[in-house]
Amino acid sequence: MDTKKPLILSVDDNPVNNKLVSSQLKYKGLDIISATSGEEALKMIAEHHPDVVLLDIMMPEMDGFQVLEAIRENPETEELPVIMVSALADMEHHVEATMKGANGYLNKPLLLNILLDELQKYVQL
Repeated sequence: MDTKKPLILSVDDNPVNNKLVSSQLKYKGLDIISATSGEEALKMIAEHHPDVVLLDIMMPEMDGFQVLEAIRENPETEELPVIMVSALADMEHHVEATMKGANGYLNKPLLLNILLDELQKYVQL
């Protein structure tokens, strides 16, 4: 029986947001790693092979949509579940995320029960 816990990658340029998500998910017994940029996220995906990515949209240099496109263009990660996370609650960003291949979209601030419900679609909690 495989008892490996799912590995979640949280990507947000604000370290406080990463820490908040990390502490909530660790409290629930999940393994979580964090990245504060798109470039760092892509490196961590290649190194650690997370089961799900929580990806902020608004980041400097490489935004979440660009990271999502890079994930989908790579044959090794094209099926990786990616949940976009953003303070942008308008329908335009939801549609863009879906069109670019996001598996889900959550609005900030993240509520733990909603986050867990979304994660449960992709990993065994």
